[in-house]
Amino acid sequence: MTETDIATPRADGGVRSITRAVDVLNLFDAQHPTRTLRELVSLTELPKTTVVRLLATLESLGLVADRRESNYGLGANFLRWVTLAQSMWEISPEAHQIMSRLVDTCGETVNVYIRRDLHRVAIAQVEGTTTVRSVVQIGKPYDLGAGAAAKILLTGASDQVIRDLLGAHAELQLDSLQREITGIREAGYAITHGERELGASAVAAPITTSDGRVIAALSASGPTSRFTADRVGWYVDQVTTAATEISAIGLGSVEVFL
Repeated sequence: MTETDIATPRADGGVRSITRAVDVLNLFDAQHPTRTLRELVSLTELPKTTVVRLLATLESLGLVADRRESNYGLGANFLRWVTLAQSMWEISPEAHQIMSRLVDTCGETVNVYIRRDLHRVAIAQVEGTTTVRSVVQIGKPYDLGAGAAAKILLTGASDQVIRDLLGAHAELQLDSLQREITGIREAGYAITHGERELGASAVAAPITTSDGRVIAALSASGPTSRFTADRVGWYVDQVTTAATEISAIGLGSVEVFL
């Protein structure tokens, strides 16, 4: 990688080579713990020589490991960062206890989501007690344009975020989205069916600071077949009550980032 590559800025102010390196790292996940060089070239749509240089740099930093025969995985240096990130982004034991109690009550998976740019990210999860349940990856960015938790987070987002979201999703309309956000803000909860994933439903409510700022969303999600008309109302009561309790005690030291 040349010095020019490193210093080349992107149109949005980012450094292109760093963005490309992160794009490569983002291709590794629970379903794909290893990737071949051919896969990385195909998925990044970058020249093979560029991907080879990126991998060489990442490997020298211990962020990528060569598993032989052009097969790569994440490097060992990530281990210390994972431990550090978990400790810094961990919610308080008291908030986690409320989440666990909500799972015991409704049986569905409970998550705490925060907003990061045009995405929502789960920072805490307690899995549901049923055999068929909804589970997401902690730390994985999900689209802010779909899902009950996303709609809750949008109630606390700025006008600029709404405009950026509309720019990224041609199918979204300003008037209808603003009406939906206003309605959710007034109701204090959101309900969605099949927005993020077909057959999955969710109920979410805001977690707020003492001055009313929305910093996170608490959601209960599961198969749509269980979110029947007679049960959804009860789910709403349970989720909103739990969200109010967490708002009162706070999420813990993680709030400094929110």
